[in-house]
Amino acid sequence: MIKIYGSAMSSASRCLFLLEEIGVPYERLDSGLGTPEGRAKYAEIFPGAMVPYLIDGDVKLFESMAINMYLASKYKPELLPTDVYGRALVDQWSYWAITNLQPQLLKVMMNTTFLPEDQRQPSEVEAGRKGAARYLEQLEAALTHDYLIGDTFTLADLNCGSVVGLSAFAGATLGPKTTAWLGRLQARPSYAKTH
Repeated sequence: MIKIYGSAMSSASRCLFLLEEIGVPYERLDSGLGTPEGRAKYAEIFPGAMVPYLIDGDVKLFESMAINMYLASKYKPELLPTDVYGRALVDQWSYWAITNLQPQLLKVMMNTTFLPEDQRQPSEVEAGRKGAARYLEQLEAALTHDYLIGDTFTLADLNCGSVVGLSAFAGATLGPKTTAWLGRLQARPSYAKTH
């Protein structure tokens, strides 16, 4: 059985969403990263001591996007376009989400919620909101169909949507097409089971 370390409140959420979407049995395990003892025990399993971490027989993977590409390829290839360009679009939107949008949203969340008040920097909140707005405008313009790569739900939607979903926590404003797209993703039964 597949084992996945991490919670729905971490980057593992996109892996859990995909595991539910593909419908294979899996076991979600707590990494124990919240305590020094738990961290030490988890480091024996995965020396990188980060989440998510997937074990599928002899396959051991970290990094949520790599895990999701593996899971989709192995268990539900219909989530991946069969043409080279379509596959590149899945990569494009997946990497865009975690390398461009996510850091901006995290700046806001860190400096409004997670850091102690005396360590929060209002300038980082402003910079994060401006950066997020720019990327969310790009996404809004790109949504010319029901989904990112046309009218079919793909891994690009799941991966990108897992990041765009953080927008509410960061106080970012979504355009009407993005709001409708995110609503379609969050209406999926697989999403409801993991959030």
